[in-house]
Amino acid sequence: MAKAESDRIAQQPQSRGFPFDPADLRLVAAYCSDPLTRAIRNHVLGFRSPAWSDEARTVLARMGESRSDAVAVAIRRKALCFVETPNWSQGVLALESTFALNRRLHLFRSQPAAMWTTFLERQLTKGLAYFLNADDPTAQIGRVRALLKALGAAHLSNDISEVTVTPEAPTSGNKYIDLLIEWQDASELRYAVAIEAKLGHRVTTGQLRAYRNHLRNVPNERRLLLVVSPRFTAHMDRSLRQNPDWSWMAWRDLLVAHERSLRDEDDDSAYRQFRRTLWDQTG
Repeated sequence: MAKAESDRIAQQPQSRGFPFDPADLRLVAAYCSDPLTRAIRNHVLGFRSPAWSDEARTVLARMGESRSDAVAVAIRRKALCFVETPNWSQGVLALESTFALNRRLHLFRSQPAAMWTTFLERQLTKGLAYFLNADDPTAQIGRVRALLKALGAAHLSNDISEVTVTPEAPTSGNKYIDLLIEWQDASELRYAVAIEAKLGHRVTTGQLRAYRNHLRNVPNERRLLLVVSPRFTAHMDRSLRQNPDWSWMAWRDLLVAHERSLRDEDDDSAYRQFRRTLWDQTG
C-alpha cells in the first residue's frame, strides 16, 4: 500500500471502522519479530482509547510515518497505545484482607433489612444491643469480644465469663448512654465500654462528661469511652478536646474491623443483615 493511500485511510473518521481486526493483528504478531509486534505479544501495546502526551504522540507518529502496514496505521489512528498492565493479584489480596471478604457471612453478602426508610440512632443502637445479647452465651461473648477487638480494646476482653449489653443506659441528669457494655473478670474487677453513637446529631454540652462521671468507679485502664459517627467534624474535635477521656471512631471503620474479628460460629444470617443495614444507614 502506498504511503499516500495509508495516510488517506488514517485520516478517515473513526466511525467507519478500522481496516483490521485486533484478533487478526495478534495472529500476525505471533509470526513477526520487529519491535512493534513484539510489544503486542508482550501486552505492552493495548487496545483502548489513548491518552498520550504531545511528546508520545510525536514519537509514535515518527515510528509509523514511513510504514503502511496495519500496525502503523493503528498507531496513527490511535487504536493502539502504550498501557501498563496491572498486577491485580496483590490488590485483590489486600482488599480481601482489609474487608475480610473471605467470610461466609460477610455483611456485603446480604441485603439491608429495609431500603425504604431511615432508622433513628436509638433504633440502630438498640438493634446492635439486641444482636450482641445473643441467646447463646458463647455467641454473645464471641460477638462482644469481636466488637472490643474492632474498637481497639481487645486487651479488656481477656477474661469475660458473663457480659451485659444495655442500650439507652440511664445516667444522672436524665441522660442516657447509647450503648453500655459491662462485665467482671474472675477477680470481680469491673470493666465497661460506653459508646455514644451519632448519625445526624452533635454531641451536646455536658453529655460526655455525664457519661464519664457515671463510670467514675471504673479505672481508666479498665474502660473505654468512644464516640462513633460517620465522620470527624470540627465540632467533634472541640468536644473531644474538652473531654480527653473520650476517643472517636468512624462507623465504617468499626464495621469493617468488626467483620475481620467476628468468627463464623458466633454469627448468623440475621446479624449479618443487621450489619448490612447499619453499613447503609451510617455511611
